[in-house]
Amino acid sequence: MTAKRRDERKISRRSALKVLAVGAGTTVVGPMLGACVVPTVTPAEPVEATQETKRKVIFVTHDLNPFFVPAVVGLKDFGALAGWDTDFIGPVPHDAQKTIEMQYNALAAKPDAVGFTAIDSQAYNDPIKQAQEEGIFVVLYNTRAPGVKEATGAAYVGQDFVVAGNVAGYELGKYITTHTGKTEGKIVMSNFAPGHFALETRNLGGTQGVERYNEEFGTSFTTEDLATSSDEAEAIAKFEAKWAAEGDQIVGWLSSEFTHTFIGNWAKEEGLVGQFAVGGYDLLDQTLENIKDGTVDFTIGQNPYAQGFMTAALIFQGLERGYPASDIDTGAEIVDASNIDAVIERESLWKESGEELGIVG
Repeated sequence: MTAKRRDERKISRRSALKVLAVGAGTTVVGPMLGACVVPTVTPAEPVEATQETKRKVIFVTHDLNPFFVPAVVGLKDFGALAGWDTDFIGPVPHDAQKTIEMQYNALAAKPDAVGFTAIDSQAYNDPIKQAQEEGIFVVLYNTRAPGVKEATGAAYVGQDFVVAGNVAGYELGKYITTHTGKTEGKIVMSNFAPGHFALETRNLGGTQGVERYNEEFGTSFTTEDLATSSDEAEAIAKFEAKWAAEGDQIVGWLSSEFTHTFIGNWAKEEGLVGQFAVGGYDLLDQTLENIKDGTVDFTIGQNPYAQGFMTAALIFQGLERGYPASDIDTGAEIVDASNIDAVIERESLWKESGEELGIVG
């Protein structure tokens, strides 16, 4: 991509976000259910939006952290094309009860459609069912716990966590062999939110991937879960304690989320880089920087932009064309030294967007 083309992308996206952020004096992200005034576009020709034609669509997430910035932009991009009022809200940090409260608050605003996350098999079913009973179109994104589809029928846009975990576990085995030359040892799989379906399931898939690697290459690596924290200082304290107690056995770390970034920072600080393999999930700025400098081996992406844009697209086809929503898998992209420069260029867009939206890491 030329420098001119990169500048055009940034200017275009910045301009779009500026319209979305300040249109009609309302907010893009926050606890209030604000609105964005943008023109409605039909397949035939652009027409001026009116109160009668403008749709209201609200997304609620369980943790409004920097990971969701691309999803926010995806929703806003599609909303601009469709002429919707959109909002994207959620608690900071993760809080299940506050998430449910915000879901009910979103329903009280009488939107045409909502995008919800459902990280528990039971707790989120009632808001989903209430929305459906009130004629509010529902699509789930990012996380749908088992049983939720059976209970509500709601479609889902997001990663298949078992598949992603399997990819990650197998990938980690390669780096263990490269870094340590060992054929046995312990892989510590961290989880900063025990009980969170997506994270638990990724670790389950991770163990399956490790077992697949063992079968293929004759190794005998084992896995063990470790409850950590999304706070870096707290997480590193747990990693340090585990390493101090069992460092002679540990050959790799596989985070179920983005705490492999913290492991990379810690390994760099303590001179431990290369003594074990490090992998995990998501594409935060520091994660990508650590892959670039070799303190993290790889990360698994799940296309959060699509989780915003494609969820909105399913809502559109349901509201405007009458087609039912169906599940969309947003994949398990491997990001490592082979493609890190291209991914950093692509993801740099979200840093600027996060700052403009007020969601920064």
